[in-house]
Amino acid sequence: MPSLIDKSGNVAYLGQISLANFVDWLVTFCLGAIITLSALLLGGVRPDTHLLLLPLFACLLVLHGLWLAVEQEQPKRLSSVPVFFLPFVVWIWVNVTWVSPTAWRGWYELIYALEAVIFLWVLVNNVRTRAHLWVLIAIAISPAAYAIFIGFYQFFQNPSKLANAYAEYGLRLSPEFLGQATGSFADPNSYAAFLLILLPSLLIAALVPRLPLILRVLCLYIGVMFVISIFLTQLFWPLAILLIILLILPWAIFLRLSRRVWGSLLGVSLFVIAVLLQVFFSAQFNSRAVQAMAGEGEGVRPVLWQEALDITLDAPIHGAGGGSFAVEFEQSERQSLEKLPMTPHNDYLLILSEYGMLGVVLFLLPSLLVVWCAIRHWRAEPDRVKLKDAKGAIMPPAKFFLSIGLAGVFTFALCLFSSFVFYTPVLTLYGVLFFSILVKSSFRRRLCIPHTGWMRLGYFCLGLVLAVGFYSISASRIQAQALELHARQRLDQIVEQRVHLSGNTDLLDEVIELYEAAILLAPDNVDAWIGLSAATCQQFFRNPANYRATGALATDYAQRALELSDSYWMGWAQLGIAQGLGGNDVEAEAALARALELAPNNCNAHYYWAAYLSHFKERHSEAIESVQRALEINPNHAAASKLQQKLRIL
Repeated sequence: MPSLIDKSGNVAYLGQISLANFVDWLVTFCLGAIITLSALLLGGVRPDTHLLLLPLFACLLVLHGLWLAVEQEQPKRLSSVPVFFLPFVVWIWVNVTWVSPTAWRGWYELIYALEAVIFLWVLVNNVRTRAHLWVLIAIAISPAAYAIFIGFYQFFQNPSKLANAYAEYGLRLSPEFLGQATGSFADPNSYAAFLLILLPSLLIAALVPRLPLILRVLCLYIGVMFVISIFLTQLFWPLAILLIILLILPWAIFLRLSRRVWGSLLGVSLFVIAVLLQVFFSAQFNSRAVQAMAGEGEGVRPVLWQEALDITLDAPIHGAGGGSFAVEFEQSERQSLEKLPMTPHNDYLLILSEYGMLGVVLFLLPSLLVVWCAIRHWRAEPDRVKLKDAKGAIMPPAKFFLSIGLAGVFTFALCLFSSFVFYTPVLTLYGVLFFSILVKSSFRRRLCIPHTGWMRLGYFCLGLVLAVGFYSISASRIQAQALELHARQRLDQIVEQRVHLSGNTDLLDEVIELYEAAILLAPDNVDAWIGLSAATCQQFFRNPANYRATGALATDYAQRALELSDSYWMGWAQLGIAQGLGGNDVEAEAALARALELAPNNCNAHYYWAAYLSHFKERHSEAIESVQRALEINPNHAAASKLQQKLRIL
């Protein structure tokens, strides 16, 4: 019986029998676990589920340090390309620490950036063989099967179905997304971007002569399922990107001009037929088309983009600060929307508005350098090579991987223009995956590092220290964000259902404990201090006679929030509410007026001001005017509608 191990100590496909190769396989599977679990956990957008990913990143750093310790390569070489992105990460940290008025939110963006750099560094320097890379690509594509299944089920069976996110409490799909496929994500935009980023690689694998015929047919079938799933999202910006892909991709796949032209025509024709079928036979598609053009639909993008540009003009070099776009839009003097956005739905403008021209240059310069070098190598590679004892020709492996990498990066860049990719960590990781393929295929490892015995031990210890440091810093902040989000949602439910008026005090006490736990983990979390003040105010209904003490405690919490960020309108609004509860009318009016001054187009700021004025009969006309302005901004504001009815009766 022939041995599985050849004379050089190699096993077919698995590679050399060595500790370094074994650790490299562990690194490959760890990378695959991170990207797969991220895709299955709603894209990693929720902080409570994102906590499950942090131990994997720590494990990845430890495995990378172990690999550096046991790798016998002499001299030991690493790729220097990931180092090019360190200035951008350093600038994020500097910006968040000294520039941003919303540092507690900027830290989340910094953590996402660190995760992307860790993923890039390890993937570029590990995953040394094509076998490793093929396995990683197969693992990365595998979550699409589950996502597509859930997406079809949502569209045809149960529109409220939400993928299991392993959260500590039940999650519900947002009502605005009912009838749209969201896959394993919580919204159709992220799901569509996920499918678009992976689609070109499947089409290339199917149409280029490289893989066995059965695999090419399978890739084509999966690609068709991707296209159908994109239509099921009932969004229109993904269709524009899909049309661009179908137009351009044949020119990178086929060699003859006639095939390129016919390929583009065929792709566009099938696209037009699919759209027309939806127009004539799907009433839901037509209604979504009307909504897409409405001010609160996909047509809202120009409003967000204009505001992002205006924010940039206020601070063109350093930007408004990390994590500040949502607050800046909330406090805008120029724009107002019923639903307040977290991002401008354009990540280039997000970076420009928050980190300025400096941030854009530090991010785009190394990215464009890598893409330019990859295109040069792609052109230098032969289009086809003939194999011995075989008919026809195939695309060489280097050009095949470069084609997949370039197509994935190109689609990722288009999605950055149309969606909030950086706020969905798994989409960033997929972009990093394709970007790493370009780096591995276009750049040699030129960074030489020492390989003596003590240095090997130092590499492992350094990996261990970095892993512990990254996890300890990131976990506390992400967990604090998770607790604050959970507490805020619970508090909104308690107030809406008026549970705190029924005599059941346990639920409110639990909310206060959640806020206090969040503050212990992240004392600079302004949202947690404001939430704790709001929850404390609700204790007034437990013991109305003790209103001064309750108001004083809530005031103290609100003032702690303002000490951390004195330009945040919500902090001033909550201070006004707390001061009013404590009977300090003069201070309450000053705080609420300051909140309205900071956020003149915010419906809640106008509502709080109107609610305060409603307690004074001589100022009812001012209150009516303010509550009307709140309802102009958000006609669906239930509390403002009730207040308006009350003021009209009085």
